[in-house]
Amino acid sequence: MTHWIHEDGIGEERAALIEHGRIVEARIQRSDLALGCGAVVEARLLAKSAGGHRARVALADGHEAMLQPVPKELSEGKMLCAEVLRESLFEAGTARHKPARLRAVSADTPLRATPSLLDRITADGHEIVRATPHGADLLADSGWHDLLAEAETGEVAFTGGSLTLSPTPAMMVIDVDGDIAPRALGLAAATQSALTIRRHGIGGGVVVDFPTLADKADRNAVANYFDAAMTIPCERTAINGYGLMQIVLKRTRASLIELHAADPVRWRLLAALRSAERDRGTGPITLDLALGESRLLQREPALLEALQRRSGRPVVLAERTA
Repeated sequence: MTHWIHEDGIGEERAALIEHGRIVEARIQRSDLALGCGAVVEARLLAKSAGGHRARVALADGHEAMLQPVPKELSEGKMLCAEVLRESLFEAGTARHKPARLRAVSADTPLRATPSLLDRITADGHEIVRATPHGADLLADSGWHDLLAEAETGEVAFTGGSLTLSPTPAMMVIDVDGDIAPRALGLAAATQSALTIRRHGIGGGVVVDFPTLADKADRNAVANYFDAAMTIPCERTAINGYGLMQIVLKRTRASLIELHAADPVRWRLLAALRSAERDRGTGPITLDLALGESRLLQREPALLEALQRRSGRPVVLAERTA
């Protein structure tokens, strides 16, 4: 049975689509997400780009976003209603964030907050199983911790080889490595690449570096394996003589790998809060945190308050010095 597991956690919602007992698609939506896909907001046009195809707009919270396309009748300084099509994205290897992308909607469109993750997965039509911190760890039983380890390390192992995923400002790069025959490695990696892209919610440009295969028939076979395993819409090139294949997918939000890369401290803190909330002991809960995680918790005391309220137990902070 295909179904979603949804968990309303502290600081984030988590969801995993389960097929045959394993996670095939996973999503995390942070509670501090300022402007998420599907939100409808007011904005003021700041400046059009050369040619007028795009424009910078100012939002009520002071952030800027990109509007594309730009209605011809819209002039600089004018207000408009716009829907968020792509969330702001952290550019790996830089200190920059790519601004959110919006599209103009009718002025009488009701303003709308960012849909919750539960709203998003409900729209998929699959059954939803609600996980609670005091029940069985349904996510963990389906491979959640292995999934998080993949996002943290960028390493995905499979029989005979592995994938290394590296986010860059331009694209996600997937490097294939292994110790079996190149054709067999390419075929296995093609399937694993497709499954990994879906599992981690990877979008935008992707380049897979397969082992070099001199025979075009072998390269076509690898590409066919990828197509058979890829169940979400995408476009791709053929595999060239150097083993490279480029894939383009719709991109609306950060993948799990990018979410970790953008803020590993928050990632670790929220994981620690999840473990603490599931602690079935009695008496005070001890949170053993690194310095960065402790400082983040102090800046956002609502997270600590949520743990105390939801667990019904006092919390003691134990800051690690190393």
